[in-house]
Amino acid sequence: MRLSWRLLLAGLLVYLLFILISFPAQRGARFLQQQVDGLVLQAVSGTLFSGQAGRLEVQGIDLGSVNWSFRPVALLTGRLEYRLDFAGPLFTGGGFAGLGLSGAVYGRELETALQPDPLVNHFSPLPIQTAGAVRVRAERFKLVDGFPQDLSGQVDWTNARILDPISLELGDVALVLNSAGEEITGRISNTGETGLAGEISLTPTRDYRLDLQLAPGPDTPAEVVDGLADFAEARPGGVYRITDAGRF
Repeated sequence: MRLSWRLLLAGLLVYLLFILISFPAQRGARFLQQQVDGLVLQAVSGTLFSGQAGRLEVQGIDLGSVNWSFRPVALLTGRLEYRLDFAGPLFTGGGFAGLGLSGAVYGRELETALQPDPLVNHFSPLPIQTAGAVRVRAERFKLVDGFPQDLSGQVDWTNARILDPISLELGDVALVLNSAGEEITGRISNTGETGLAGEISLTPTRDYRLDLQLAPGPDTPAEVVDGLADFAEARPGGVYRITDAGRF
């Protein structure tokens, strides 16, 4: 009996691998775009086992091209998992994504390097010119109705600078990301002479809250400090509080 079950399991695995090797990637891409809100795949070729897309977009952020390859070893734990590699003019990186036992899409060990402008301006209500380098790392997350949950990750912005509409040297900025219930929360800190600290949160309905404290450094131009007084709340000790809330 045990041998029969082993043979049956082996047969099912072989059949699944045959489907993955022969199933057109275009049909799989259409299914994924229906399941994941804000996902766009273009110029798709290959199969579900191994293929590529000339353009991958997530929530309006263009990640460039992506290649994927199936990881058969994940079948031993009941998961369909892929290795992903991104390559584009603005983003490079890779990681793992797949379907778990519950049917939810998940990601793990995803890491990408990018210039800060596309990321900052995607969320900023006003155009901002920046400099430095950004690395985004998601240790793990799962998608529920297209929104990340059970998230653990970090965004590091090294040599962070805001060039316009104000000039600020922020040093190295870290944003630690986690999930609190259904919300994504983030805690910001930095190592520069211009102190930056605070929290952000984002809900599945795209409602956000922002609460930051900015302490201009000794070399911050006077016109920048005067400009902060126009939109931030002056606090004791030369600290300015910046708050905002709304919906993306």
